[in-house]
Amino acid sequence: MRRGVARACGVVMISVMSGFSRPVATAVVSGFSRNVAQKADMTRVPQFENARAVSWKSVIPPHSESTLHRHDRFRTVIGIVGGDLTTVSPDGHKTVTRYEAGKAYWQAPMPPGEMHKDVNDTDKTIELVVVENK
Repeated sequence: MRRGVARACGVVMISVMSGFSRPVATAVVSGFSRNVAQKADMTRVPQFENARAVSWKSVIPPHSESTLHRHDRFRTVIGIVGGDLTTVSPDGHKTVTRYEAGKAYWQAPMPPGEMHKDVNDTDKTIELVVVENK
């Protein structure tokens, strides 16, 4: 971790940087300390791609959500760090899927026109590897 201190007009800001570009910061203003929470984003880490499949690792931080999207292909989802992931349809219908670490799940394409967003309402990060057939 990297720490940085900036002073301006009697205000002291202390930033703590992790290996990522966003600060996980603590701010000190006029002698008072306050935690500054930054909401982490879901990330996709490419694993491989060939003529038959594409794969990525999804890292889903606590209390984060994806944008609205759909899945048009058959895919296998493997729990690396398991947890309960909620899918939410545009009309608010929720479905919770419990992914267990070390277990693989087969998922069919979504029906035409259907969309959802993924929401991690838990207090822990979920990590999944997805292998999507082309």
